Amino acid sequence: MLNLLAAERIKLFRSKKLYIVLGILFFLPIMQAVSFHFEVLNGKEPVQIIETVINGATAILMIKKNGLTILLVLSAFISFLIGEEFHNGTIRNALSLGRSRTHYYLSKLAVAASVSIVSVIGLTLIGMISYSIAFGFGGIAEITNYTSYAIKTFGTLTLLLLSSVSIYVMISFLTKNSSFSLIWSFLYTIATGFLPSLFQQTEHFKHMTNWFSQTFLFYWDFAQPATVAQYPEMILVSLITIVLSSAVGILLFSRSDVK
Repeated sequence: MLNLLAAERIKLFRSKKLYIVLGILFFLPIMQAVSFHFEVLNGKEPVQIIETVINGATAILMIKKNGLTILLVLSAFISFLIGEEFHNGTIRNALSLGRSRTHYYLSKLAVAASVSIVSVIGLTLIGMISYSIAFGFGGIAEITNYTSYAIKTFGTLTLLLLSSVSIYVMISFLTKNSSFSLIWSFLYTIATGFLPSLFQQTEHFKHMTNWFSQTFLFYWDFAQPATVAQYPEMILVSLITIVLSSAVGILLFSRSDVK
């Protein structure tokens, strides 16, 4: 397992895909802060519930603000990261050396999770700096202990994001093709991101949508104490998603043919 991770690290740092992902997500908060600064100068009223991020303190919600963009970027990265292994046949080299398919799967999941965590840490820190320069650090209404809130919020948002990452890894191993993986990952993201808004209009199905991490990420206001109280539920849903998707992915990958 450690040898696989070492090899993955070398391949990752030599890949342009990593730097494209980091470049997009690190530049995004700067662009948003500058754009919003000019909008405010032109008379726009900064409303937190609409804009999500309006100062340095609320920039802890950069993952929430850019949830869809982050998911689409990461899904594309994961699709090519894993799909190219099948396309180029390099996966056969590792398996022919006696590497466990489970270890191989987990190594790819670890790489995808690591890139995701580094990306959102950078996104959030750059967002906090950029919005603090433009609008001051400020605060969040109804939040008294900001440090505790920030740690819990960032951790929960990151875990919600990782639950989707685990799904993308599973899809990539099932499709074994970058293009198909990209399409199915996009469809999954769009479906689980927007269908809950329809189901929440009904009494019988609205509670079922809370079993999808995107429901929390897209539709809940993380600046409200009522949402903070639901963090344990979000963490539970995220962990269940990661475990189940990984188990299914490993099981089906172990039984599939690698050509």
